[in-house]
Amino acid sequence: MLQTTHKPFASELRDKGSRLDLLRLNPNLKSMFRGLILLSALIPMVLASAELERLNHVVAIVGETPITMGDIQRQTDPLERSIYQQYPNNPALRRQKVLEIKQQALETLVERQLILMEFDAQGYQLPEKIVDKQVQERIRDRFGDRLTLTQTLQAQGVTFEAFRKDIKTTVIVDFLTAENVNSVSLVSPSEIKAYYDTHLEDFQQEKLIRLRMIFLKANPENRTATEAMLKEIRVKVEAGTDFASLAKVYHQGSQRNQGGDWGWVDRNTLRSDLSEEAFKLEEGQASDIMTTDEGCYLLYAQEIKPSEPKSLASVQGEIEAILLAEEKNRLRTNWIDELKKKNFVRYY
Repeated sequence: MLQTTHKPFASELRDKGSRLDLLRLNPNLKSMFRGLILLSALIPMVLASAELERLNHVVAIVGETPITMGDIQRQTDPLERSIYQQYPNNPALRRQKVLEIKQQALETLVERQLILMEFDAQGYQLPEKIVDKQVQERIRDRFGDRLTLTQTLQAQGVTFEAFRKDIKTTVIVDFLTAENVNSVSLVSPSEIKAYYDTHLEDFQQEKLIRLRMIFLKANPENRTATEAMLKEIRVKVEAGTDFASLAKVYHQGSQRNQGGDWGWVDRNTLRSDLSEEAFKLEEGQASDIMTTDEGCYLLYAQEIKPSEPKSLASVQGEIEAILLAEEKNRLRTNWIDELKKKNFVRYY
């Protein structure tokens, strides 16, 4: 019994011995195995080193401050994850979108550093109590409490000092931007009118339909009969019978007592299949019978308001806000350009 039990084990030892003999007899093979073991140990180290080198790569210098790929990555990580979720099957578009947000992040970092340098050059000082107040407000508004903040920062690999520094930078940037950009004069009525006249396509009142509907529930067993009933109702409507009166009798929905009245609807009010059918109708016209999994529909366009330009008075405030934003953007661009001329900025 003992010999039988240990025979396979002894055989395995003999096999191992043979392999060991092979290695002893073949020094080249032995060296090759050593090399493979060493290579497998080095690969993670090489990859980690390459990633570190990529993140430390300097893409711009502002004054004496370098901006690295790692700085950009920290700004864009959440957006990149969102882009990958939005375009999972379009790698070319993903690359384009990621490149765009990285370029935007680089410009933002350059501008923020320029503004910090200007803040110092102008002799401003930011009291630490103001920063502390902003930190507490950020914690309260975005995290609720200090523990949640700490857990979030740890998950992101961000220190509290870096978190506080970012808030301080934001306070400085907002302050100096307001000092240099927000002194925008009021927009004149003539400017508003000129913008309205040249952007009429942006101020269109959508086509609206006063829609009524008769819906009948259906299943595979009674669907044919339900469709036949709706066709009979449609014939009555075409013969002049009031649709609302018929809907009060037949409609199996929440608007039955209102004669199937959905009120004024635009293309986004209804789900896509109903909307597509409804907006084909002329005023006073009933639709073809629409059959879906849940039942059958008959739509009726009681009244139609065609698409037309909104009045100037109704969009004046919207236009004024657009023009003020455009002017602020123009002033900010000019200000940043002046800061770039005053300071050393180089892209790599």
